[in-house]
Amino acid sequence: MQAAQGNGIEPFRKRVSWQRLLAALAAFLSFFFLSGVCTAEKIFFAGYKGGFYIRSEEEGGMALRLGGAFQSDYRYYLEDERADNRFDIRRARLLFRGDLTRWFRYGMEFEFQGNETDNIVEAYAEGVYGRHALKVGQYKEPFSLEWQTRDKGQFFAERSMAYSLGPKRDIGLMLHGSLGYDTFNYAAGIFNGDGTDGASRGNEHDEPELAARVVLAPFKSGGDTALRQLQFGASATYADIDLANVDLAIKSTGMAGTSRNLYVLSHNTKFGVLQDVESRQRVGLEGAWALGPLLLQGEYVLFKYTGLKPSGDPRMDAAFSAWYAAAAVCLTGEQQILHRGVVKPIYPGTFFNPTAGTYGTVCLAARLEHFDGDADWINPAANVSVREADAWGVAVNWILFPMVRIIFDFTHTDFSDPLRVRVLPDGSVDYIDEENVFTCRFSMDF
Repeated sequence: MQAAQGNGIEPFRKRVSWQRLLAALAAFLSFFFLSGVCTAEKIFFAGYKGGFYIRSEEEGGMALRLGGAFQSDYRYYLEDERADNRFDIRRARLLFRGDLTRWFRYGMEFEFQGNETDNIVEAYAEGVYGRHALKVGQYKEPFSLEWQTRDKGQFFAERSMAYSLGPKRDIGLMLHGSLGYDTFNYAAGIFNGDGTDGASRGNEHDEPELAARVVLAPFKSGGDTALRQLQFGASATYADIDLANVDLAIKSTGMAGTSRNLYVLSHNTKFGVLQDVESRQRVGLEGAWALGPLLLQGEYVLFKYTGLKPSGDPRMDAAFSAWYAAAAVCLTGEQQILHRGVVKPIYPGTFFNPTAGTYGTVCLAARLEHFDGDADWINPAANVSVREADAWGVAVNWILFPMVRIIFDFTHTDFSDPLRVRVLPDGSVDYIDEENVFTCRFSMDF
């Protein structure tokens, strides 16, 4: 037996058995689908609507939707001190979602890129009643128009600096829905407060995080008026947290997807290791107006840690804020739409087809943004945090198909203090006080 294993016979048998298993599975699936098509077309039907789907014919029956996202970037920095010019796979995701019955639906999203996630991005189930749903699992916390709007509905390569102050995905329970023909949208839930499954968590006094977002569109049901697509909203979160969750990291456009930050606050500070913390609080205000091919939107976010206790010093708070104002216009005339409190992705009026003389849709966008950091928690000698950052950016979106687009984004960011970017072999240090980054993105989102 040992001789057989030494000659590689046993591993070969294992490979053969796996091959047989895969072949049998493929044969079974082929028989299932082909027999369903041949014997009765009424068993299911397939198509594309925001993603590929297979759905049973019966009303309220089962449905499976398959989607995903692929984003490939090239980034170029004008600063000689930056050695970050490179191609990158920003996202590579696969999405499953669907309905079990008219009362229950589900979703799962996986990330294969690997740098910023634990692979499972979302995994949830929902009980549905009309325009209301109770959701459990891992998904986006309800906060901010920019965060709730999917990547496909963004006009810039990256979200604003205010995004870094908001919550991300977490595990919890949330009630959400819509009232009055989309006039009032709401979401409120309770979450772990420490991020996605597998994120860092402490063992002391952390409590669940409460999060809520409401959006009011007062003229939504008022007919075809200029204010029909005007909405206002507010968000808030509150949690008593553990020291492990003091982990603020603010990023500019050129720092997204990297380990670089423009402000960092963790339990290791200029005062030494923190001994205690009380709570984490967020408040957000937002507004958006879609008027034909023009979209205006803006947000303000306030973030605060309370009761931070440095070693040998009294308790202190740490407060941060950020805002942005943005505008986007479709030069080819497509309508901007706000629906269920978020920006809907642009659906091009014509698809890319050079033989027919059509080339898709072109949208232009511009954005101003500002970040205020708490100067009391900055170690000037470390050069890893700045008191303020101001940025402006412009972007061109070429939407070839509903699921394919190319983004050209240029963003300039000024820092109030120098940031260390690298240590050279001779021991000298390179610093930057501004960032100029050009991003070209090819995106498939289906």
